[in-house]
Amino acid sequence: MVIKEKQESPGALGGYSLGILLLAMSLAVFGLVVQYSAGISLSSSNRTGAFYRQLAYVPIAFVAGFAFFRLNLEKAREWRWWILGGACLAMFLARIPGIGVSVNGSWRWIDFGFFRLQASDLGKLALVIVLSDFLARMQRHTLPNKFPIYQLSSREPYIFTRRGWIDCREGFLKPLAILLVIAGFIALGPDLGTILLCCAVGGTMMLVSGVRWAYVFPSFLLGLGGFTVLILNWPNRLRRFTSFLEPWEKRGDEAYQLFEGMVAFGVGGLTGKGAANGIQGRAYLPEAHTDFVFSVIGEEYGLVATSLVALFYLGIFWCAYRAMRVSSDLYRFNLCLGATLFLVLQALINMGVVTGLLPTKGISLPFISYGGTNLVIMGCMVGLVLNCIRESAQPAFVAKEARA
Repeated sequence: MVIKEKQESPGALGGYSLGILLLAMSLAVFGLVVQYSAGISLSSSNRTGAFYRQLAYVPIAFVAGFAFFRLNLEKAREWRWWILGGACLAMFLARIPGIGVSVNGSWRWIDFGFFRLQASDLGKLALVIVLSDFLARMQRHTLPNKFPIYQLSSREPYIFTRRGWIDCREGFLKPLAILLVIAGFIALGPDLGTILLCCAVGGTMMLVSGVRWAYVFPSFLLGLGGFTVLILNWPNRLRRFTSFLEPWEKRGDEAYQLFEGMVAFGVGGLTGKGAANGIQGRAYLPEAHTDFVFSVIGEEYGLVATSLVALFYLGIFWCAYRAMRVSSDLYRFNLCLGATLFLVLQALINMGVVTGLLPTKGISLPFISYGGTNLVIMGCMVGLVLNCIRESAQPAFVAKEARA
């Protein structure tokens, strides 16, 4: 039996690119509509100011996305350490009083006067570029030795090693060190939600690139243990972390925002109460235009709209998945994968938090939640995905004969 990978035509790749672009732009436009209605809970000056600031960031995000679409990916590899250093420096400066700004006890923003930069979002871009390059360079140490059905295509044969310590050091410990460095600077905020998101994206990239489960699973357990110890010795975070387990009992305290958000979904029903007619976001749900904007969608537009929003994110993932199967090399494959995961996985985590399926964390909904930096970074991620699709010339995976 011969297993063959279907070749995608250039027209099909163009269709996937167009689909991703239209879905992302549709979410951004819908986000502006939701932002206006969600801002009703703010004062009149803050409401118009927040809406117009978000509106001003949309063309900036489009320009940034186009710049990353035209970016020379090989030049990005050459500048990878400068990109990483710049992101780490920004996250460090955000922690310095006078340069950084503290919001609700977190130091994540650098104040430039006319706008605030969320430094941890730069760490996401740095992680995708640096880790993609490193995994591509170390692929001879990360690919399994077991003759898989699919093998990365190359003009030069790969050299496999059976010495586990080389495989562990080059193919696991070094990319893990890159991930931990970025996570460590994000922890200066602190921003546990972004740390967990980066670990999930980076871990997935490493697994897909061939890192062995024998290394990943113990590291996951060790990280989970460390995270548990941290939460248990951090009373404020512990209360927030456990509040989602019993939102009804703690609805007057730590679970207040979660409880009101869940009420908004129930009030909205199937079709919602109509644009700007929501009561929860206007009077009960604090800061409804930020992390809990998905609850506003549920109340004003109902289950139909929330389901469509979720399907739009899944549509982005499906188009990117179909396209990345024909990436020209492992570097571009991981760039496409990492950027797509930051778009989609962040959305799924936000939805899980708002609906009470996950612990309450400050994770924004891409393209829809208020925040200029996140909108621009998400535009850059879309540009990276489209860039990788544009440069696709040969399959990332070629079929090998498997005889039954």
